[in-house]
Amino acid sequence: MQEELDAMGLDIELLAINKADAESGTSLFSEDMVLPMVQDSDDAGVWTAWDATWRDVYVVDSDNVHVGTFNLTGHSLGEEENYTTLLDMLTTAAE
Repeated sequence: MQEELDAMGLDIELLAINKADAESGTSLFSEDMVLPMVQDSDDAGVWTAWDATWRDVYVVDSDNVHVGTFNLTGHSLGEEENYTTLLDMLTTAAE
């Protein structure tokens, strides 16, 4: 999806935030994925502050204001309707 957003000329960056205390799988993630990942920490507390759930996609606008959440567990991007919904959320936030 990042390549598609780039081709549209949109200034959107996709990245993953790994939950604090879940570092054990980060090496596998890094080897298998092209999505940049940052590591949350107890001090930063991003997951707690955002009340995150595993596989949530948080969409923020150009001011970094949260405008929507899309969970990938119940909405596989392998299904065209889900992919389009998330893509629309991202492109709308970029406007």
